Amino acid sequence: MNVIKMSLSNRVKASLMIGLLCGLNLSQPHAQLALGLGGGASLAGAATVAGATQCGGAASVGAATALAAGSSIAAGSVIAAGSVVNGSHFGSAIALAEAVSVAGGTTLAAGSTLAAGSTLAAGTALAAGTTLAAGSTLAAGSTIAAGSVLAAGSVVGGVALAAATSIASATTVGCGATLAAGTSIAAGSSIAAGSSIAAGSSIVGATAVAAGTAIAAGSTLAAGSVIAAGSVVGGASIASATSLAMATTVYGGATLASGSSIAAGSALASGSALAAGTSVVGGAVTMAGATAVAGTTMAGFGSTLAAGSVIAAGSVVNGASVASATTLATATSVWGGATLAAGSTLAAGSALAAGTMVF
Repeated sequence: MNVIKMSLSNRVKASLMIGLLCGLNLSQPHAQLALGLGGGASLAGAATVAGATQCGGAASVGAATALAAGSSIAAGSVIAAGSVVNGSHFGSAIALAEAVSVAGGTTLAAGSTLAAGSTLAAGTALAAGTTLAAGSTLAAGSTIAAGSVLAAGSVVGGVALAAATSIASATTVGCGATLAAGTSIAAGSSIAAGSSIAAGSSIVGATAVAAGTAIAAGSTLAAGSVIAAGSVVGGASIASATSLAMATTVYGGATLASGSSIAAGSALASGSALAAGTSVVGGAVTMAGATAVAGTTMAGFGSTLAAGSVIAAGSVVNGASVASATTLATATSVWGGATLAAGSTLAAGSALAAGTMVF
């Protein structure tokens, strides 16, 4: 491994106490089988980091994970082979001798480890299957989605739960909460600034495709793409996550759920739209037809914006600011970074490189 330098008493009384102190909307506490994968809190669906979240101990990365700009990778972290940090590709595992600030285009490959002191910035998405070790905390302002289960032993507003308690509707935490082993956090939850991820946590991977991303008829999804449960393809609802063994053409259009992943070599047809939260992991995804950008997009280094693409006002391409909507007369390669404002449209022939993220 090389070393280089680069710059989270009574059951009813407890529930009532918590409701009064923190405004949580709880159902009656009851025993429930949580979805934990070990000794911590498990994410039952993708959870967004809504503010800087600190790693209080080593956190392992089990699959490709995109870190939002503003994140910080602490010294002592291990960057696995295949990772991309600020646009630079790593062919072998690297141990960081100094902290590295994430400016964009950063995807950590499976096997990476975030050292204590690392920070996940707002916009980072933790996928279903992520495990937060016991002792992780959710700061005030965090949102716990309906269907979440706080395990017995969790502490909310200084009150310890004597039994597992379900969240009846989406709830904003008015005071801090410490998660016990067996807690299950449902999809749509958000983790506020000041939260802490405890040692031993496991980050499975960032959501590569945001919920609501539309894939137009005629698109091709490459082998290795993953269609998450809840997606709708050609009018049929997908009941369980499905990995494509071969390239597949989409005939009736598709709406992808959170947790889906578009593999390198895929081609998106005219009419497709990338929702906020989407990231490109593993290699370039090409545009076979005009594709709308529904949120601010940070294009990975090496991306190509084809002639005919419309760059919305407020965008910045290779250091040049775009004051009004502009149609590209010739293809433009992204070598100095590009931030495309919502409303931009990528013409056929465009290619988004690995590390591209939609906010």
